[in-house]
Amino acid sequence: MTDYRKEVVDDRGAIKKLQLLIPGYRGYRINEDLRDADIFLKNEIYKKMLFYIDKLKEAENNLVKKGMFMNLEDIKDAVSKIQTVAAQIKHHEAGYSGISAPLRITADKLSRVYDLDSSIADLLSGLENSIDSFYSDTLTGKFNSEKLNAITDNVSKLIEINNMRDKIIYGE
Repeated sequence: MTDYRKEVVDDRGAIKKLQLLIPGYRGYRINEDLRDADIFLKNEIYKKMLFYIDKLKEAENNLVKKGMFMNLEDIKDAVSKIQTVAAQIKHHEAGYSGISAPLRITADKLSRVYDLDSSIADLLSGLENSIDSFYSDTLTGKFNSEKLNAITDNVSKLIEINNMRDKIIYGE
């Protein structure tokens, strides 16, 4: 996935470049750019996860069309887990780095949060492969519980990594 940190820096306009020259404002500008890059990354992750949700719903419809009504709740559970983690990722704090923020978020912390979101993005390929494989089976009316378990295992890994965010920001 694209490293938005570089893109945000490359797209700095004249005002943002000027802000980098002002003592005391430079750190704020750098932190805000890191925060913006993380927001862009989280939005891309969210869009991909919405696509995966739609694909799982199509897989469910494939099974229904073939008269396979057993285990549909398992698919709904997987969809629900993906929806939950997608919403958490999308709406997590990006770490406000304002001039008088109640909690100082340093460039290092913002960069670590970005790296965490980047590792989530990297894990999405495994989730996508699991969903594609499961979906292919449903086209022939086959429900493969092992492949659905692989999907939920991938989602569990995403949740585990996503839960590290608060430790980075708040030091818990």
